[in-house]
Amino acid sequence: MVKVVEKVKPEKMVRSGEKKIVGVYLAAGSSRRMGTAKQSLELAEGIRLGGIALLKALSCAAFEQVVVVVREGDTLTWLPEEARHELENSRCRIVVCPEASLGMAHSLRTGIQAAEELEAEGAMVMLADQPFIEAVMLDGLIDAYEAGVEYDYVASGDKGIPKPPVILGSRMWSAIASLEGDAGARALFHLPAFRGQIIEAAELTFMDIDTAQQYEEAKTIYKP
Repeated sequence: MVKVVEKVKPEKMVRSGEKKIVGVYLAAGSSRRMGTAKQSLELAEGIRLGGIALLKALSCAAFEQVVVVVREGDTLTWLPEEARHELENSRCRIVVCPEASLGMAHSLRTGIQAAEELEAEGAMVMLADQPFIEAVMLDGLIDAYEAGVEYDYVASGDKGIPKPPVILGSRMWSAIASLEGDAGARALFHLPAFRGQIIEAAELTFMDIDTAQQYEEAKTIYKP
């Protein structure tokens, strides 16, 4: 079941002759290892962890809309002002995942269902705790997905291991709907039914913030 907090009308921002892609921003994690809601942690004064990669997604012209998946009860105090403006003009959409506590698969399923409702052909899945994602990286994934080869996915690569950000084509969505617990889309990439590409990215890209030590390290690295 998907509960929509902000009801929107899709805007026609699709570039001529290219696939309709939406962003799916997963911000519904429980932060169990951190012990506090990490989306609200500041990496610099006034800059909260949960908003950093979201602004990169919203700056990407290829996305007709960006779907932000959150837990029930999220007050959204971590949303940056720029994102609030995008809520008002309907480009950003907040969707609540009631089953978020059951694992990432449920958040992913909620986001993909929203992308399907928007009649997208592909969804780029991003994580809210990856502050070192760069816009040029997102553009590279999109270019590969639209290059003419009928890929079902294009993933970022960490020494050959596929990780988010990842574009998931609509042919994969029925399989994603069957995922449970903490299983992610990576479990589907080895299946012969799906064809894709992995694009290597810088190691820092994949630094996520799961512990207090990682948080302190990220603060020393992050440059506004």
